[in-house]
Amino acid sequence: MSKRYVWIWAAGVATLPLCVLLCVAVGTVPIPALTVLRSLLSGLGLYPAELLDAGHHTTILFIRLPRVLVGGFAGAGLAVAGVVMQGVFRNPLAEPGVLGVSAGGSLGALLALTTGLAAWLPLPFWAFAGAMLAMTLILGVSMRAHGVQGASGLVLSGMAVSALFSAFTSLALTRANEFQVANYIFWTMGGLANRRWEHLAMLAPPLLLALAALWALARRLDLLLLGDEQARALGAHPGRTRVLLVALASLCAAAVVSVTGPIGFVGLIVPHILRLLLGPSHRRLLICSALGGAVFLMLCDLLVRVLGAARGNELPVGIVTALLGAPFFLTLLVRRGGRGVSL
Repeated sequence: MSKRYVWIWAAGVATLPLCVLLCVAVGTVPIPALTVLRSLLSGLGLYPAELLDAGHHTTILFIRLPRVLVGGFAGAGLAVAGVVMQGVFRNPLAEPGVLGVSAGGSLGALLALTTGLAAWLPLPFWAFAGAMLAMTLILGVSMRAHGVQGASGLVLSGMAVSALFSAFTSLALTRANEFQVANYIFWTMGGLANRRWEHLAMLAPPLLLALAALWALARRLDLLLLGDEQARALGAHPGRTRVLLVALASLCAAAVVSVTGPIGFVGLIVPHILRLLLGPSHRRLLICSALGGAVFLMLCDLLVRVLGAARGNELPVGIVTALLGAPFFLTLLVRRGGRGVSL
C-alpha cells in the first residue's frame, strides 16, 4: 500500500467530518461549532435536547444537516460514477452524464411538472424513473446492435437516446406554461436548497447499493484497462463487465440527478485529479473519489450559501461547479491536444 494513498485516504477521512461540521455551522445565521456538536449528539440521544436553544437545534437537525448530507452523498455518487466511466471508456475526460442519463432524468422531471404527476409522487421519483428508462434503452440498444463488445456501441447508443429524450423534452416545453418552464429551468441548474431528510432517504439506498457493487467489481475494472484480450485471458468477460459497470455507474448518476437535478463536472474534476495522484488502481480510486467528491460538493454548496447570504439570493450549486469545472475541462483539452484521450 503506497504512502501517497494512505495520506490521501487519511486526509479524506479526517476532512469529511470537519467539513460537515463547518457546513452546518456556517450560514445566514452562524452557529457555534460546539452548539452544532451538541445538537448532533442530541439527535443521537447522547445529549439532553432541553439544554439546547430550540431555534438552533431545529435549524441544525432539520434544515442544514440534511442538506449537507445530501450534498455529501451526491458528490460521492457523482465522483464514483466518474471514476467508473473514465475507466470503462479509457478516457480521462469522461464523466457521469456521458451516456445521457441526465437527459432521461430531465424529461421525467419535466413531465412530472407539466402533467401533475408530481402531485401523486415526489418529483425525484419521476426524475429517477426517467433516468433509469434512458439507461435501460441505452444498454438495450447497445447490446442489440453491437452485442456486449466494445465501448463505442454504448457511446453511440447514449448519443442517440440522449438526442431522442432531448427532443421529447423540447416538445414538452412547447406545451408547458411559463410557471412550469421556470420551475423546470431552475431544476436543471442543479441545487441542494430545501433538501430534507426525505430526499436523503431517496438518495442513499440506491447509491449505497451501487457503491458496494462497484467496490466488489473494482478488480474487473482494472482488467478492462489492459484491453479486452488481456482481460479475457485473465478470466474477465469484457463485454458483460462493461455493461454491468456502466449500469451501476448510471444508477449512481440517476439517483443523484433525481434528487439534486443535473450537477456537472464533479464526476470529472475529482476522479481526474485523484487518478493523477494515485494511479489506475480503481479500488483506491473509488474510496478516495467518494471522499473527495463529498467534500468538494459540500464546500461548493457552502460557498453558494455564503454568497447567497451576502447578496440575498442563493445561486444553484450547479452553476458554481460549472464555473469551476469548465475552465478545468478546457485546460485538460489544451494540455492533451494532439495526444489523444485514452488512459
